[in-house]
Amino acid sequence: MKGANAMKIDINDDFDSAFQNEIFAGFTLKQCIAAGVGLLAGFGSAAALWYYTGLPIVQCTYIVVPVMVPFCVIGFFTYQGKSPVKLLKEMWFVHRTECISYQAAEQPENIGRVFIMRRRDIPKKKSPANKCQ
Repeated sequence: MKGANAMKIDINDDFDSAFQNEIFAGFTLKQCIAAGVGLLAGFGSAAALWYYTGLPIVQCTYIVVPVMVPFCVIGFFTYQGKSPVKLLKEMWFVHRTECISYQAAEQPENIGRVFIMRRRDIPKKKSPANKCQ
């Protein structure tokens, strides 16, 4: 049936990302905690800077913005659905991976390795169980 009688119902691909569990004012618990910690770090740093240096409080608030930003980034920023902590863990894992090998099932057995990747930027230590060689 086409025309005026056809009905289209849109369904979200990922229900959890479209309708998050909100704790306060549309923010998730993780975002609320990150904002609270960032504000506490900012206020504490501004108060300490004002007390020990005697700078005007307005200038202190401008100086402590870099103190607050990392906490807010950890709570609010996501890249491809991953938090910065998960991204750093994945980047560390990729950095620590020394050898990646791949062999297709379609290739004959006598050809050997089809693909091998070796890191050349860091000098390798001599190890008896080097699987890349």
